[in-house]
Amino acid sequence: MTNIHVWSAQETHIEDMKICKQPRTEVAKQAKTRMVVESLVDQLLATRLISNQRLFEQILYNKDIIWIQNEEFNGHLFARAEIAENLKTKTNSFMMYMPTNPIVYEVDGELYHLITRIDSTRSKPNLERFSVEPKPVLSAARVNDLLCSIVMRFYETYLEDLSRIAQDNKLISLVEREYKHFLQAVKELNDYHLNWHPRGNGHELLLQLIDNLQLLKSRPGKVLTDFSNSHSYAVVEPSYRPFKDTRQNVWAL
Repeated sequence: MTNIHVWSAQETHIEDMKICKQPRTEVAKQAKTRMVVESLVDQLLATRLISNQRLFEQILYNKDIIWIQNEEFNGHLFARAEIAENLKTKTNSFMMYMPTNPIVYEVDGELYHLITRIDSTRSKPNLERFSVEPKPVLSAARVNDLLCSIVMRFYETYLEDLSRIAQDNKLISLVEREYKHFLQAVKELNDYHLNWHPRGNGHELLLQLIDNLQLLKSRPGKVLTDFSNSHSYAVVEPSYRPFKDTRQNVWAL
């Protein structure tokens, strides 16, 4: 009689953080600067390309993206609903998160407000901001800088996480090229010294660059085309696995 050691793999579901936007009716009669940030956040959540846990830690609640501080209270793109009213600008005490009809997301059962005090000054995006120590903002968030930082961190997080699990480097290479092209295009916009007011040409051109990014419109299974390399393509994968392998010993006689 012989004992044979057999391995069998089973899939176990990994619970990801749950992020759900709460129903809300927009009452503004005209387009507001904050709306482009809200739209981008919703777009990233819809991709399902990085886990909600990583999206929350790296973008939605990370001082590298934006940091609002008032004594012991801290907020970022998201702020906990219970403390949002305590977070104001240093210069004029304006609320950083909308006090009435706020934009609310539920994160694992806890409510968070999206930042809405977003500046419309003629400020360029800073492509070097992740290389310096973050500091709390003293006034409103700068829209172009905020948009660019969100996009940059999304690509960096996706590439970092994907590199751990990807079986085919073609997708990584394609995403790296798209990201590099985006950074170069933003740098060129900065060099042109355009009008960076949200209703000016600099802001509009930045929005067009973001809108043209294939990855941000993708879902798992969608095909990305590399227009710079003989129209090669790659199938988009999430950068995390919703299942993990667990190994179990089975003995056969």
